[in-house]
Amino acid sequence: MKKIIQGIFGSMKFSDSIFLCVLIANLILVAYLGVGSHDKALKVGQSQANGEQIIAWFEEFGQKLEAKELVTPESCIPSDEGIVSAKNAKLNIWKSCVDTLFADKGPFYSYTNLLMPKDPAYALKCDKQDLGTSGAFIFEKMTMNPAGPPSVGPMDPQEKLVSGMNFRLSLCDTGYYLIKIGEFKL
Repeated sequence: MKKIIQGIFGSMKFSDSIFLCVLIANLILVAYLGVGSHDKALKVGQSQANGEQIIAWFEEFGQKLEAKELVTPESCIPSDEGIVSAKNAKLNIWKSCVDTLFADKGPFYSYTNLLMPKDPAYALKCDKQDLGTSGAFIFEKMTMNPAGPPSVGPMDPQEKLVSGMNFRLSLCDTGYYLIKIGEFKL
């Protein structure tokens, strides 16, 4: 065995030793990056599963509204379209609704931004300039277009909640691209 090892490494030049060191360093780097990417992919997958639960909650919430059942939180109850124009009518806005949902006693209090744990679980938009949006849920307003696909844009925090509004829930991934999770109607 000693002769085999000496036969392999005994005839090596200095440049061969450097090549082997660089090769081993590259293999270690690829393994390290692979484990990190796999971990992030698992977190994105878990966030998508959480997003599907959010969609299911909103669908159930919408069904309760249609059945005229008592629903909570009250800050997410939309107004009828005719009431929006009436003066002195209390209108719920998106910011108060989403803040209530992710607050300590809200239905999604346990949902966090798994990729950036120190940042909020939701954001206005997926933005490369704001690194904390990676892993955040993005709620977008959909405006139906009878002649083609709906137009989609970020939800304004001061947007008044009106019955019949359509939303799209997406997840901001590690490359700051949106992963569409689903759509729901309020």
